[in-house]
Parts: sequence; structure tokens; C-alpha cells
Amino acid sequence: MSTPVTAAQVKELRDRTDAPMMECRNALVESGGDIEQAIKILKERGKTKAAKRADRETQQGLVAIKIGEGGRGGAAVLVSCETDFAAKNEKFQHLLATCLEKAWQLPEGCSDVAALLALPADGGTVADLVTNFVATVGENLAVKKVVRLGGIVGGYRHHDGRTCAIVQADGDAAKSAELSPTLKDIALHVVANDPIPLAVDRTGISEAAIEAEKEIFVKRAAESGKPAAIIEKMIAGQVDKFLKDRALLEQPYCLDNEITVGKLLDGAAKAAGTTAKVVRFERFQIGG
Repeated sequence: MSTPVTAAQVKELRDRTDAPMMECRNALVESGGDIEQAIKILKERGKTKAAKRADRETQQGLVAIKIGEGGRGGAAVLVSCETDFAAKNEKFQHLLATCLEKAWQLPEGCSDVAALLALPADGGTVADLVTNFVATVGENLAVKKVVRLGGIVGGYRHHDGRTCAIVQADGDAAKSAELSPTLKDIALHVVANDPIPLAVDRTGISEAAIEAEKEIFVKRAAESGKPAAIIEKMIAGQVDKFLKDRALLEQPYCLDNEITVGKLLDGAAKAAGTTAKVVRFERFQIGG
């Protein structure tokens, strides 16, 4: 004879796991009323459901950023799901906030999602929170990007919560509070500018990206019918323009095209009586 399951037991299990009421009851029946065993059963079922849904497209979701006090250090995360409705769910909001909080615990310079998922959270790990979300909400969810930066940092998150950028500079840490607002302006530029920067400066743009553009330029130049010497100069000029267009520090600042992003930071550093140099930026975009 099976052990009767009480409403109080179902409520306790639901409060501890956030699983649907009927699943809690079924797990308790299977465990003979043993709460701890029922929790294990629910976790295993959650993993099975998560595995079945893992291949579903996650083109919705939100990004989040955190900047340290006085502009010292920062973190950003991107968590995706299947629908905009799920992204507004309280459970999703809690998971996003937890991911951001845990991202702050990663080593400076880290962008390892697996390391984030392995961190302890709410009595389990961040990965367990993801599994529980999939099991209870019924949608696939993925922590797709994370970064933890040190140094002087500024960040910008667009009002729709779908795009953000975070920018790191090296400089006098004592001036971080004065320089962080300018780095926030640069982060806004990274979010808003078209074309999107590919690297801090032209030396950071990959050879593969340069060669891909060069192929286009070569084809266009060959069709022009001009002499080889002129074609060579044309290609060199177009490659130089491509590098200028895609190097962050050389781009005209999106809110004032009279200055470059590099000059914007130089001016802010000079006003603060110091120097500073952008060394890294990250741009996160849902569906991008």
C-alpha cells in the first residue's frame, strides 16, 4: 500500500523546488513521501527535460552589466531563452541577476561560461538553476556569454535590455571615478555605432577579416579596367579605410563626429590630469 501524500508535503516540496504542483505530488508518491528523495527525483526529471529542449532556438533573452564602485572592475552576462514572455518571468529575472552576481566572482579577464555555470548558487550551482528553469517554465534557456573585467571600467545597457557593452581602460586607478563615465560613453558608442568595431585598434583586427574585405576590393578594382599600379594603390587605400572604419579608437564618436573615440578618452584623461588607454571591450547582443 502506498504512503498517503499530504497537501503539506506537496507545499513543502513545491516551496523548496519551485516545481509544478502535480509534479511534486507525483515525485512524493514515487518516493513514498520522502521529501529528500522526491527532490532528487525532480532534479533528474529536470535534467531529462532540459536535455530534450537543449536544441531549441533561444533568440530572446536579456543582457545585464555591473560596474564596480568608482568604476573599478565590471561584469556582463547574456542569458537567452525562447520567447520574450519567458524573459519577463520572475524566475528568469532571478536567474539573470544571479548570473551577474556570480560573474563578479570570476577572475578578472575571464569569459568562460562553463566556469560561471560551475559556481555555487541557491544550494546548487548556476547550471542547476538553468536546469530548474527549463523544467519548471518549459522553455530552453542558455547562459551564452559572460565577461569579468578589471581595471577602470564603464558600461552601457540599452533600454530594451537586449544589447550592452563594457569597456576596460588601463590607467591610474585613483582616477577611475573620473574616467568611468567616459568609458560608459564609449560603451554606448560600441552599442550604437554602425559599423560595429572589431577591435580596440587596427592591430587587433584579424588577418582573416582583412583578407575577406580585400577579396571584395580586388574584385571591384579588377572590374574597373585601371592600370595595375593604380589598382594596387586603390586596394591599399580601401584596406586602410576598412581598418579605420572598424578600429574602435579611430571611429568618429557617435555623438560628436568631430572627434574620434580615442580623442574622446584622451580629452577626459587630460582633464583628470592623467592618461588612460582602452585595452578591451565586449559587446553582447541578444540574437546577434
